[in-house]
Parts: sequence; structure tokens; C-alpha cells
Amino acid sequence: MSHPEIIENCKKIIIKYLFDVIGQENIVSIILYGSVARNEESYKYLDGKLYLESDLDVLVVVKNRTIVIKSWINLKRLCDTVSDELRKNWLLSYVNISVTTENRLLHAGPGMNMMFHHHLKHNGKVIFGKELIGMMPSYEYKDIPARDLSKMLFGRMSNVVRTIPLSGIIEGKKNIHGYNSVLKSIRKLTLFMIRAIIIKDGIPLNPWNLIDIKTKKSLYQIKNSIFEDLLKSYDDIKLSDSKEDYSTDEIKRCLVRVINQFNSTIAILTGVNDPFVALPKKLIIGHFPFTRRLEHSIYIFLTNVRTRWTIGLFKFIIFAILRPEDISLRFYELFVCSPNLIKSTDEENPVVYQQRQSWLKQYNKSLQRWKYDVAAMQH
Repeated sequence: MSHPEIIENCKKIIIKYLFDVIGQENIVSIILYGSVARNEESYKYLDGKLYLESDLDVLVVVKNRTIVIKSWINLKRLCDTVSDELRKNWLLSYVNISVTTENRLLHAGPGMNMMFHHHLKHNGKVIFGKELIGMMPSYEYKDIPARDLSKMLFGRMSNVVRTIPLSGIIEGKKNIHGYNSVLKSIRKLTLFMIRAIIIKDGIPLNPWNLIDIKTKKSLYQIKNSIFEDLLKSYDDIKLSDSKEDYSTDEIKRCLVRVINQFNSTIAILTGVNDPFVALPKKLIIGHFPFTRRLEHSIYIFLTNVRTRWTIGLFKFIIFAILRPEDISLRFYELFVCSPNLIKSTDEENPVVYQQRQSWLKQYNKSLQRWKYDVAAMQH
């Protein structure tokens, strides 16, 4: 089966399930975005069969907020169901589904996620319904506030942190899938930092098209020297094909490098070089209006109505209303200390062992509470 056939089959299944769960009469448009929409998706052969390796990111535009709220109740289960269905034949990863209204999509302004809307405007593809993308407001690079760029990077950094304990590298387990998953998350964060620099400096390149960036960058004077360093780092990250290629030292090297680059990029975006811990959180992360915090909490509540509730989840809902900016900084604390905790030999240093256990305890305690932040901010 060819690449286009796999994508088309995935689209058909997604549309079918959305019709069944939300109702065709309630849907204005279904928009595909992300790497697949940009034709940058990756594939992998498994047991001689070709599968789509990239996530499928889908935005469902519905008629009104009542339908949005009803959809949220089924959203988590719907994402899992569609992902499981597609994995039978074509998919290795996951289907991410977001829901919004036509009015909100077409009237996004200050306080909305302008970075997401900019990406959607330039890279989204309508796969069903009304052609809304051409009707969306256009934003120039200068219109996108630094806080949106910072939020975007903190979201990608959080994904790196989530990947680390799942990979097994902290315990010294040699797992090629886990090893590559960490490298992929680091590479994606690096790519998003490249995009942030392009937008911050107003460089007339398409930040979502890596080929365009590499072939045309020499045509423009780029102020920030970190730009070339980020491009080199992106190309330098090589995935492993076998356990013989597995290198703990390489993982550590990539983590140390991306942490330093992350700090430098955030400093460029905010204009402040002081340590993060000494800065007001809102200067780095931006301000979360109360209505957005409340909506975030409602989203979490509704998407977990049909799942098992925990004390940690309840605490997170309260926390998301009171101090949402701390979410990203909690991830950052884990991010900066992670390279030193990777087990590279059979010898166990008691101090490192205690640090590792503390890291895992903090992560496991926080995982259930933090895992909704990125998706919720898109609604």
C-alpha cells in the first residue's frame, strides 16, 4: 500500500468515528494539521508492512459550545478508540482530536493561542466540510507574542520529560524503541526552537517547512547565532537501528545540549538571561486569564467523567485554576536534572540512586496531574 493510500484510509476511519460520536449534522469542518498535513510524516516497516509512524492531529469544528461540551465527555475515549482501530492496519502512533466552535476559530484574537492558529492557517488541510482555513484571520510574525512562543516550547519540553521515564533509560534498560523515542522528542523540541527563532526575528521563512528553512536561510541575515547551532543539532540526532548502536552517553549528550539550547532560546524570547527560578513565572510562561483557567479545568473534568477519578486528578483541577504557570516549571525542574540520572553502568552510586528515586517519585506523582495541559490549551 502506498503512502497516500494509508493517509486516505486513516482519514476515512477518523471521519466515520467523528460522525458516529459527534454527529455529521453537528460538524462544520474537520481539519487535519501537524506533520501529516505538512506532508512531513514518517513511515516505518513492521514485519514487512508499511505503517504511518507520525501522530494524526485533527481539529473538529462544531456549531456551538453546547456541542463542544458534549464532545469533551467522549473525547478521551474517542481518541483511544480511533487510535486502536487505525493501529490494526495503518498506524503506529496516536490520533489527537481537539474540538472548537466555528465562531471561536474565525474570531481568534489576543488571549487565544495565536501560535496554534498561525500554524493552522498556514498548514491545516480541511478533510471534511466547510473550507474555514481561508476565512481565518491572518497573523504576521510580529503579532505573535513572545509568551505564545515560550508556551509552545515549554509544551514540547514537557513531552521530552514524559518520554524519559517511559523509555527505561533511567533504569539502564536497553530498549531501541525507548531510546529512539527520547531522541525523537529532543529532535522535535529542537525543531520547535528553530521555529520560535524564525518567528521572533521575523525571518521571512516558513517556520513549518524544514526544507524551505534549510534551502533559503542563506538568503537572509539571521541575528541569533543559536539558529545555525539548532539546525546542526537537529541534523546531528541519529536514531538507532539496533542495540549495538545504543549509546547512553549519546542520550546524555543530546539532553545536555538541548537543555542549554532551551535556556538560550527562552532568554532570547523573553529578553532576560537570569536563571528561571529567580524570575516571575508569568514573565516566562505568560498570563493565563481566569476564564481560560476555568475552561481548562472544565475540559479536564469532562474528559475524565468516564474514567477512574483519583485524588491527584482532583488536586490538579484545583491547581490548574490557582497556579497554572507552575505546571511548566515543574516539568522544567525535571528536565534540567534528567541527564545526570541516566544509568550507564552496573555500578550504582548511592547519591545518584537517591536522586533517581526522587526524580521518578516527583514525576510519577505529577504525571496524572500534568498530562492534560498541552491538549487543553488548544481549546
